[in-house]
Amino acid sequence: MRIDCCLLALVLALANIITLAIFAGYTVKLRERQFLLEKKNGAEQKEINQLKARINQLENLAGKSYTLHSVKKYKEKKAHE
Repeated sequence: MRIDCCLLALVLALANIITLAIFAGYTVKLRERQFLLEKKNGAEQKEINQLKARINQLENLAGKSYTLHSVKKYKEKKAHE
């Protein structure tokens, strides 16, 4: 069988179409995954904000505002005693 330029062009065009279809499917899957991760991140951020608000409430009830720096100093002081 003799391969001429038209047959070669047709085979290359079909290969290109198949490659584009695979890439498009992969892109759709990536977008679905991105959407799910953004949704999950939104829920986690909402929970973080609620926990921060709760910490602020508890700090205000105790009458003291503990910072990360003061907690570290307290632990260092206890470790040296």
